[in-house]
Amino acid sequence: MDYKIIRNSILFIATSLFLVSCSAKNDSIGLGSKAIKIGNKANPVVLELNKPILKWHSYSCTDNSYTISDKNIEYGNLFIESINLDSNCHWSGLPLSHFESSVKSQLKFDEMETVEKIEINAYVFKTYKVNENKYFSIIYIYNASDKSKFILDYNGLLYTKLIQSFDKNYKNKFLSEPRYSGNYNDSLARKNIVHKYFYAELPFQK
Repeated sequence: MDYKIIRNSILFIATSLFLVSCSAKNDSIGLGSKAIKIGNKANPVVLELNKPILKWHSYSCTDNSYTISDKNIEYGNLFIESINLDSNCHWSGLPLSHFESSVKSQLKFDEMETVEKIEINAYVFKTYKVNENKYFSIIYIYNASDKSKFILDYNGLLYTKLIQSFDKNYKNKFLSEPRYSGNYNDSLARKNIVHKYFYAELPFQK
């Protein structure tokens, strides 16, 4: 019995039901709950998704990975990619660097200048200046078991609130600057077969 085929079939059915539910009720999701909790565990930010478009990406090396695009009422347009690598797989480089390269390529930026970088616990917050002096932000969340979550935050509002969950005195000096409005909808998991962002570790052979 091929358990991976069965698992993928279950995921497909669950996703289909989810999309029907979203179109009918416009519910928010958290892949099992009503929302996504992120930020400082002692002072979490509850991200309610308003019009999410969810896509599962089950390819070689990835387990239950997905992307979500959401036109969020509170934070503006958001893009989320969550990648959960199988235990025998590893990133071929820095995950955030791979995501940055993908964003730069798909959105056709000549340059992506980092103007702010803040690292707190398992979070990396970066703001970039791109073409025509506009700004956008990326939030990278990681853990030791090769689970990575990337959030592309065009307006910087979620970015700011998450940092303030750790440091209430933080002020985002780029919020008042012109913000870049784009439509990134790619996936590292989907493109891995070409770009080799991560790979399976071959068993030792004598």
